[in-house]
Amino acid sequence: MKGISRRTLFQVLLPGVLLTGFILIMLVLLMDGVFMPLYTHRGAERTCPDVTEKTFEEAAAVLKENGLGVMREPDKFDMHYPEGTVLFQNPAPFTVVKKGRRVRLTVSAGTRYIDVPRVTGLSERDAIAEIRKAGLAMGEVLYEINDYYPRGVVCGQSLPEGVPVREASVINITLSIGEAPSRFVAPDVTEKSLDVARRMIGEAGLRVGLVTYSLDSTLIPLTVIRQSVPAGSDVRPGQSINLEVSQLEGYWQQ
Repeated sequence: MKGISRRTLFQVLLPGVLLTGFILIMLVLLMDGVFMPLYTHRGAERTCPDVTEKTFEEAAAVLKENGLGVMREPDKFDMHYPEGTVLFQNPAPFTVVKKGRRVRLTVSAGTRYIDVPRVTGLSERDAIAEIRKAGLAMGEVLYEINDYYPRGVVCGQSLPEGVPVREASVINITLSIGEAPSRFVAPDVTEKSLDVARRMIGEAGLRVGLVTYSLDSTLIPLTVIRQSVPAGSDVRPGQSINLEVSQLEGYWQQ
């Protein structure tokens, strides 16, 4: 050692010191960025179970068993699931979450019931708007002679006013065709669409009878090809008129 100068000794030891320092720094970084997080978060993450379609109480118990909390969101009306059934959850099923995470549950309030609105006395357009606004489904439009309500005004409804019914229940309406005419005449509905034909026959104080379908590629589907009672014929009040309607091959009206 006596023959080695300080400068030479420093040059010999420096690489080893630098290497040792580098290794120590890497170990500190690994401990801080990898080993410590793995140690401190060991068991802190888990998969969120699927609790949809369970009752709220069952769902809450399952979440608790998995180390998760629960928060109930405002209930939502749903005609397909009984009251108290979990409809949605957030986070979604099978999401990886931390221990103690609260899972938000939306629960069914059951079927919504609606008080039937009064549509008698309204025009057809206004009646349909009121029915849809109330959350009900529009059904058929029927026709009858009525000397109280003017022509085109609703004179009857299939569901009584004020009665509670399930949401989306179907309601039919009856339109007045006014006072009885001096004679009833079959309208000409050939080459009319089936919907238009139904209306014309109803407004004439008559009824649509049997509807049959025939292949005819020259006409728009559901166009009237012929009617059982000739247009312009005198008929009885409420008499039925059978219709033959066009249809495309492979597509038949149910």
